[in-house]
Amino acid sequence: MQDLGSYATDKDFLRSIAGNDYTIPGALNSFAFARALLSNFASTDGELRDELSYMIFANGIIARQKLTPEELEKLLITALDNGHLFYRIGEFDTDSVFMRSFSNLVIAALLYSDAQKPTFSAQIIQRTKKALLEYALSEKDWRGYVEEKGWAHAMAHLADALDECAQNRTMGAQDRKEILTLISELAKSPEPLYHEEDVRLAMAAYHIILGKQVDEGFLKTWVDTCFVQRNTDVVSWTRGTNAKNFLRSLYFLLRWDSVVPMLAERISTVLKQQDEIYLFAKANE
Repeated sequence: MQDLGSYATDKDFLRSIAGNDYTIPGALNSFAFARALLSNFASTDGELRDELSYMIFANGIIARQKLTPEELEKLLITALDNGHLFYRIGEFDTDSVFMRSFSNLVIAALLYSDAQKPTFSAQIIQRTKKALLEYALSEKDWRGYVEEKGWAHAMAHLADALDECAQNRTMGAQDRKEILTLISELAKSPEPLYHEEDVRLAMAAYHIILGKQVDEGFLKTWVDTCFVQRNTDVVSWTRGTNAKNFLRSLYFLLRWDSVVPMLAERISTVLKQQDEIYLFAKANE
């Protein structure tokens, strides 16, 4: 049998697994195979990275509980390190973003698995939260779809990881407030968010609100922090547009489920204020 690294990059072999409902061949060591798949997240081949490696990792190994608690923790610690989540952090418009972005999806998958069958300690979850917050403030490349290379989508993948982290059984109100504060900052990104990153960010916030995991007083103040004072420069304009899209997404999630109607009304007020600024600016051009 060839080495696992060769198996992990053999697209025909990976396609055969995907075509067989992501069933991992019994002859393969699932942990070693999972570690080998991690390397593929640096690939610029969208099929290898996204459609095959991640889907096999998430659906064939993690979701089917192929790993021991010790192996799951080793994978999580690996995903948080400088070779994965922080791989060449700070670069912009380079291929290194794929490894960082898909490491967020690995983290999300592992945390989702922990929600189904708890294994991680409070300490490792705190370590994960801290790493995600640090990563979010350090990432510079928020591209969505990259032509000929597929999805980078780091903002959306980070939102998924933050969502799973916030819902972990070990998280408390203060942890969730920190995550909501970060989401507010991400929603006001100076980089255009074209690929529904606002929906993914809003979903993470919505789950905290739905679970009544922080007090309503904090939430009202938090919504106000999503307001952007827009001027005529493109940066503040972009930040304001991103924030409006995020608030709109969150508003409808709350309205559709009739959750915290007073908060939905507060969001409506902030959106109206934001549009009034826009209309005033247009009138004075």
